[in-house]
Amino acid sequence: MAVKVEHPVFDGTTGSGSHRGRRTHIIRLLRDTKEPLTVDQIAKRVGLPPNTARFHLESLVDAGLATRETQTRSTPGRPKVAYMGTLPTQTHERAQGFRLLAEIMAATVAQSNGDAGEWMYKVGTEWGRFLTSRGDSSQPVDETKLLRRLMDKLDALWFAPEVVSEDPPVALMHNCPYLDSARRHIVMCQLHAGMINGSLEEMRSGYRLARLRPMLPGHKCEAEFAKSTARVLRVPTEGSTRQKPASAS
Repeated sequence: MAVKVEHPVFDGTTGSGSHRGRRTHIIRLLRDTKEPLTVDQIAKRVGLPPNTARFHLESLVDAGLATRETQTRSTPGRPKVAYMGTLPTQTHERAQGFRLLAEIMAATVAQSNGDAGEWMYKVGTEWGRFLTSRGDSSQPVDETKLLRRLMDKLDALWFAPEVVSEDPPVALMHNCPYLDSARRHIVMCQLHAGMINGSLEEMRSGYRLARLRPMLPGHKCEAEFAKSTARVLRVPTEGSTRQKPASAS
C-alpha cells in the first residue's frame, strides 16, 4: 500500500531555493576537477562575482560538501585559497551515518527475506512516490519535462545523471552515493531502481526503467528506459536475464 503524506515534504531534494542551481553548478565543478580550484576560477566558470562565488563556496564547506586549502606561493603575495569537492560517500560524517544505515538495512533484508531484491525494489518504489508530486491527470503528459524532473531529482540525490540518449531514454549516473554498500549488497541497486520507477509512476509517465547496469568503469551506472506502464517486481541488472514486465494491474 502506498504511503500518502498530507503535508509538504522537504527532503532537501524538492526545494527550489534561490541558491540551489548555482550551488549545484559549483558542486559539479568541484566534483569533476582533479585539481583544487580558486575562487576566481570558480567565479569565471559559473559566471558570478568573486565575492558571491566565495559565499557559496564557504557555505558548501560548512555543509561538508567541499574542502578548503591554502596554496603555497613561489612569488610574493597573499596565499591563494582553493577548494575541492567531497562526495557524500567520502568525508562528511552525516553522509557516513546514512551509508552505515543503508548497509545495515541491506544486510538485514538480505538475511531475512527469501527475495531481498524484490523487497528492496518495493521499498524503493514507495520512496520514489514519497519524494515526487503526483502528475495532474487533467494535463497532457510531456515526457521531456518529466524526464528532466527525474534527472533533477537524481542529481539532487547525488547520482550526477546525464541523459546520453533520448529515444528511448538512456541515462548515465556518474556517481553512486551508496557505491560501497552496493558492492557488498547488490540488492541496493533494486532500491535505486524502485525509486526511479516509483517517481515515474507518480508523475504519470509512460516510461519505466527497464534495465540497470550498475558499477560500470569509473563508478558509473547506466539506466535504460522503455515505453511501458507495467508493474514489475524488480528491474533486471547487468548479467541477469531480462524480465518481461507483467501487465499492469
